[in-house]
Amino acid sequence: MKGHRYAGDALMLGTALLMGSSYPFAKDVLTVMSPLMYSASRYLIAALFLFAVLALRRRPMALSRRDWVPMILLSIIGVTIFQACWGLAMARSAPSVGSIVMTTTTAFSAILAWFAGRRLSVLGWAGIVVAFAGVVLVVNNSLSSFTLSFGSLDGTLLWMVSAFAWALYVERGAPYSQRLGALQVMAWTTLLGSLILLPFALFFDSLGEFARLDDRLLGFWLYTAIFPVGVAFLGLTAGLERLGVSRVMVYMYLIPVAGVGLSAAFFSDPLTAARVIGGLIVLLGVILTRVALDRAARVPV
Repeated sequence: MKGHRYAGDALMLGTALLMGSSYPFAKDVLTVMSPLMYSASRYLIAALFLFAVLALRRRPMALSRRDWVPMILLSIIGVTIFQACWGLAMARSAPSVGSIVMTTTTAFSAILAWFAGRRLSVLGWAGIVVAFAGVVLVVNNSLSSFTLSFGSLDGTLLWMVSAFAWALYVERGAPYSQRLGALQVMAWTTLLGSLILLPFALFFDSLGEFARLDDRLLGFWLYTAIFPVGVAFLGLTAGLERLGVSRVMVYMYLIPVAGVGLSAAFFSDPLTAARVIGGLIVLLGVILTRVALDRAARVPV
């Protein structure tokens, strides 16, 4: 049993690193590829990968008629909007900023839970305020002066829309994941969401953009399509089975650490004191919010 748990811990460590690695790799690809084309194409490849895994595991793939409309709506929220904003935000800001701001997904989840009638304690609200205060410091990127402007907020607002869309997708998709299986829901929403986004990408951009990718950038594009999405999601579902939600969430806090570290070490993304301190404040707020949510879940209603 202990070995089973340690295997889950190792699996989640690798999953968090994979998820965090998408930020710096994507930034390099987006120097020559438009955000919408990048997001639509890589998620289409990720969907094909997930369906291949379903086939190898001999899991059911077909959707019943009653599930088509919910899957399409989930696809629009969790892939089309989420990935469109993710790509546009990445093109406008540093990858370290994105990996930090995206952790506010937990804060948005708490707000959605509150709107749904779930009581949120003072600790939870304090965590939300702390998390967003940390985001302000990360974006300001200075400990001595106020540097915020509309230009600096442009990418950050897109990151926050992306974080909200992912939180809404997870909340609304939970009942379907329990009934149909998380892998099937992820495969279908990834496929449908990428197919909905693709016409918009083709309207504004062109498939000819792939000709601009050299071997290195083509490798980065393929890597971000398969590993941080497809393989990482498989690791996430396996980790949930072995460790449970609360323990898995601890490893999710390593995603911005991986994103910031890889960006600074290999992609020349400046690691400033303001971003480090701001990132730690965001993580503190997210952890406080997560603790409050876990406590609320244990209180009978």
